[in-house]
Amino acid sequence: MPKTALAAALAALILAAVAPTAQAMPMAPHHTMIAGLNSDIQDARWRRCWRDRWGRRRCQTCWRDRWGRIRCN
Repeated sequence: MPKTALAAALAALILAAVAPTAQAMPMAPHHTMIAGLNSDIQDARWRRCWRDRWGRRRCQTCWRDRWGRIRCN
């Protein structure tokens, strides 16, 4: 019990000494990240292609809906 009380008092003392001096500094994102933001955004869909039994290529466009299920046309 005395060790726990001593540890709690020591932690409170350290926290009281450090808290007023520690402040979070806001950091702006890197300029290349902001400039390339519009070029990196793409639709989250893909094409699923296969060959049927006569050798013709068949493709479907697939995407994930808002619940995470895969939908294909």
